[in-house]
Amino acid sequence: MVFIMKRKSFIALMLVGGIIITSIPVHANAMSTVVAEAVTKESVQNNSTEDTKLQENLTKIITEIKKKVTIPTDCTKFESNYYGAEYGKGTQWNLNWYREKGSHYFNVVCDDNANITYINDRDYDKNDKQEPINYLIKELRPVADAFIKKVAPDVWGHVTFQNATYVGYYNNCYQFEYVRTENGIVMPDNTITIQISTADKKVKQYNANWLFGLSIPSKDVKISKEQATEKIKKQVTMELKYLTKWSEDGKTRSAYLVYAPSNNYFAVDAKTGEVYTSREQWIETSKNDSAVQDTANESNTGAPSLTKEELAQIKELKSLITKEQAIEKVVKNKYLLMDANIKAITASLSGYRLYGNENEKQYVWSISLTDPRVPDDSKNDYYRASAHATVDAKTGEILSYRSSVKNADQMTPEELEKAKTKLSKEECAKIYEAFAKSQNEKQFSNTKQSSVTPDYIYDYIKEIPVYGGYTFGYQRVNEGIPYADNYFSGSVDSISGKVFDYRKNWDTAIKFESPKNAMTPEQAFNAYIKLEGYELVYEINTVHKLVKGGDINGYIENSYSMDYQPRLVYRTNINPNTISPFTGKQLDWSGKVYAPELKKSVDYTDIKGHKYERSILLLRDLGAGTGELKFRPNDVITGKELQSLAEKLFYEATRDDIKLKSSSGITKQQLAKYSVQILGYEKFATMGDIFRCGYTDDAKIGKDYYNYVAIAKALKLFGNGQEKAFQPTAKITRGEAADILIKVLNSSSR
Repeated sequence: MVFIMKRKSFIALMLVGGIIITSIPVHANAMSTVVAEAVTKESVQNNSTEDTKLQENLTKIITEIKKKVTIPTDCTKFESNYYGAEYGKGTQWNLNWYREKGSHYFNVVCDDNANITYINDRDYDKNDKQEPINYLIKELRPVADAFIKKVAPDVWGHVTFQNATYVGYYNNCYQFEYVRTENGIVMPDNTITIQISTADKKVKQYNANWLFGLSIPSKDVKISKEQATEKIKKQVTMELKYLTKWSEDGKTRSAYLVYAPSNNYFAVDAKTGEVYTSREQWIETSKNDSAVQDTANESNTGAPSLTKEELAQIKELKSLITKEQAIEKVVKNKYLLMDANIKAITASLSGYRLYGNENEKQYVWSISLTDPRVPDDSKNDYYRASAHATVDAKTGEILSYRSSVKNADQMTPEELEKAKTKLSKEECAKIYEAFAKSQNEKQFSNTKQSSVTPDYIYDYIKEIPVYGGYTFGYQRVNEGIPYADNYFSGSVDSISGKVFDYRKNWDTAIKFESPKNAMTPEQAFNAYIKLEGYELVYEINTVHKLVKGGDINGYIENSYSMDYQPRLVYRTNINPNTISPFTGKQLDWSGKVYAPELKKSVDYTDIKGHKYERSILLLRDLGAGTGELKFRPNDVITGKELQSLAEKLFYEATRDDIKLKSSSGITKQQLAKYSVQILGYEKFATMGDIFRCGYTDDAKIGKDYYNYVAIAKALKLFGNGQEKAFQPTAKITRGEAADILIKVLNSSSR
């Protein structure tokens, strides 16, 4: 949806028949960052070795990036960032070129092999200028294709175009979306998006959510889709439950029945037949299993030369303390609280200009310390300590430190058992139930216990917290079917046996759909699994690795990492995942039969060669299509039809006081008034008799429309402003309406 903002200048518009836009430019702060991982004594290197490696890498990266992208000539200043393998992510470089005076920024993010993952080209000084919508999606698609070929030649040939949408209103761009495709099978986890200006065809943003260097399994399958379906069927429980929907007037609610799977995600390995219920794995390895990947030096012969700014950034890294030295300042400080289980450490180096002294730059090591142990679900052992510190990268001074402290909400069941509370949760439940029944036995008798959780900490025994109560939840049921929106909930003190929290939500007027004649869970599954979204895909299984071992102090280098493993699976990605228990049809959030939208790229069949063909197609590309195969450009447009199109483009069109509700045709003077109201010029149109239209049929223009028509003429919404007659009562065709809406949009301040 495209929304517009009100204009700040009106006098100039009336004088010259044009538009002047004013806005406040947004400034971005460039920052230099160097990120590293945890350190061990064995990994410590001297300053010169590490500094040399950083400089060599930065030199190589800048050189390679300049081969792929063109740096704007006005962006002569330069800053760099480097992020290490933090929290399982791969290393990446963040390069920033910017204008010395002004707000033009060109940002490139890439990995250590110069594979570009992000580009952002934004000139915020241009926010003061109105950019027109000049191009159709199909005219800019070749630009997007060519850009991928240039920036990521190895990726091109492994992508499939998905769709394109308008992503105004501030950046005035079309966004083109591509999905990774290997062996003719899509991999939805890897995508590329490109934003291209509709004004001048320039690429404004490129984003590659892409895993490079993956070994893709073959497309050969040993399990058929039918066999996979049978395996999923044994894992899925189709649950019959009530959801809430509102009446059309929004005044009453009702509870309707749906079937939904117990888990939204199930997948079957197309080669082995293994059933997956998760795409996350945690494994532990010994320190000796860790592998180090080296990057070979590459020749820069014939490469683009580095600028003075770029060379200065490389040289500046020499004066800083290393990540090992910074971490040592923290972990060996006897005054700091450090949980015994903290083993994983990462560090990032940030550089920024000091406020009030732009010539001086401060570098700070930001150090994160965490407990890398895998949470133990079987023991409810979720608590993991964490801490954070910052260190001056030039002096070694600790600037800040913060550590977590274990609290009651994170205690395990085993620890709670040690507290030996006077009443068990079963005894507390009976107390709560008795109290609830005494308040409203009729309602409470139609509930079923849905949850039990421990509550507050009342004391500590030998530094071990003791829970003092339990919280209970009871869901409403109708004929044994749960309705989660109605419930009783509360807490009981296990020491005193008293209720200390009590709540309920109950709709006495709600009407329940009868479950009579509802299909069986097996029938529901058969209907569910046939829906769009169950298909053969490549997906990424993320393996979280924890490394055991370390130096004598217990600190681990590369203690945590993530491994991405592609696999070929039959996967359920059905959305929405609810179906009618009576018809088996897919239902949306409102309880209505789900109807997917027609693709916006479908061309209308009745506008070829029409005078307003381009405006109609622009309207469609901007997201204001009709959803039909025919546009009917020569038909008179009704108020309701025009309102439907305008609401998809302009926020102002949603105002109740200007909405068009008529089922009859709209006249030119009516559209003139509506357009001016959308643009926010209504206050000028109501100033009195101060305008002159200058048409030969001025006298035929309605009194309530005259000033609006004058403003519309100045904006050239109905022509070039030189027309002799206006014909105020002439009906507007659908094609004319499309053309005028585009002109209104180009006259607006998006």
